[in-house]
Amino acid sequence: MPARPARARETRLALARLAALALVAAPAATAHAAVCYQLPFPNPNLSDGWGSTCCGRTSPHRGVDFPQGAGTPIPAVADGVVVVNQWSGCLGNVVVLQHGDGMFSGYSHMIAGSPLGIGAAVGRGQQVGQVGNTGSCSQGAHLHLTMAPAANGVFQGTTVDPYAYIIERLECNLAPIGYLDQAGCDDIVGWSQDPSAPDAVIPTHLYFGGPAGDPAAVGIAVDADVTRDDLCMAIGSCQHGFRMPTPLSVQDGQPRPVHAYGIDTQGGANPELGSSPQVLECPLPQLRGVRRRVADLEVFGAWQFSAFTDLVTLTDAQVEVFALSIDIPAAPTLARADDGSPDVWLLDGEGLQRRRHVPDLATAAAWHLALDTAALWPAADLLALEEAPPLGERPTLVRGDRDTVWLLDVDLDPAPAGTGSDSAGEPTTSDTGTSGTGDEPDTGTSTGTPGPATAGLPPGFGSEDGCACTTGSRPAPAWLGAFVLLLLARRRRA
Repeated sequence: MPARPARARETRLALARLAALALVAAPAATAHAAVCYQLPFPNPNLSDGWGSTCCGRTSPHRGVDFPQGAGTPIPAVADGVVVVNQWSGCLGNVVVLQHGDGMFSGYSHMIAGSPLGIGAAVGRGQQVGQVGNTGSCSQGAHLHLTMAPAANGVFQGTTVDPYAYIIERLECNLAPIGYLDQAGCDDIVGWSQDPSAPDAVIPTHLYFGGPAGDPAAVGIAVDADVTRDDLCMAIGSCQHGFRMPTPLSVQDGQPRPVHAYGIDTQGGANPELGSSPQVLECPLPQLRGVRRRVADLEVFGAWQFSAFTDLVTLTDAQVEVFALSIDIPAAPTLARADDGSPDVWLLDGEGLQRRRHVPDLATAAAWHLALDTAALWPAADLLALEEAPPLGERPTLVRGDRDTVWLLDVDLDPAPAGTGSDSAGEPTTSDTGTSGTGDEPDTGTSTGTPGPATAGLPPGFGSEDGCACTTGSRPAPAWLGAFVLLLLARRRRA
């Protein structure tokens, strides 16, 4: 075979290096905690409300007044921390709280200084002082409430309408809850729920190798949409379980922590679930079948394979134990009969003249198949195709020392004699000297849960998705690295 041009070799190496450098786990997006507010009193004077210039004012009203008798306890409008406690000539005795959403509430004209010290934590409804009539700008006992994005907003700068701001935030957005039940060698299992939307399906983000934000961690998003009878009474809703097949690339005998986070779809906190993290340590999986070549970048992408979830890294000697069969098709082709049958078939074999049953939604999700793309065939034509064994529970890819990626599968059409091993088998790892994990960057597709995933499709990635640098002793295939970089570019443009 002629040598590749030098420029092509340089491009290939550059792509592999860039893939290793670029693919790090993105940290969880920083977001202010969701905060639940309350009005301090039920009688705001809206006729002279925020922004008002009535009643002889020389500048717009910077807050809202609540008429109350002198000495009435003033409740905090939300959980917060004391950041200001001082006297002002115009506003009298003032105390200011900072809240978890970045806003500051100010309470002015108090009868005396607040007993709370700077840095004191205050709960919603807790007394911060007493209504008074102090300061040159006060005309009768009342609370002057100010909301601002800065601590000194009570005295100068920008304020917001306190009444409108609080009214929009009277209902609390509670953080997700849940549990990582098991991080096993077959499945990752648990549940998560958003108590603020108890019947809604929310994502769970699983990180392998470290917590969210760790550059060495790989993040996978799964929908918590599996019905579990044990949850119905416990949390009042059943459809909040998640289950995903354990990624093949981490089944290499090395211990790794698995972290699980419930994702607040309203933008609040994303807490780590109960019993997380757990340590995952799995031997090389049992591998069977014949090897079918994944020809190149386009084929890998068309099947939406994931190098993190679907790929096992071996040696060439281990790979060559498996008998050689025909290449996989350039892309998956799905078909459904026009007689109303719910069965979906994958067309396979030479000339796509064999049909393989897709047995359930879990299998479709694991193979990254979109069932709604199945073409409608005349039933007689579809059933005339010879039936081959159904798809296995999940795709299993292997790669040796060289770039070639193979799918381990049933033998549909044996390759011509002399093109490969005559028998299939299982690799032995005890004396191969294989080093490293061979972890590859995730190609941008998420793994599906083995339960009823939304619309039968694999769930997508969330904001915390990321990938780990290659840690094995061999570089990623150049076309695989290029494919990952292409997906990253698409994500950034989105």
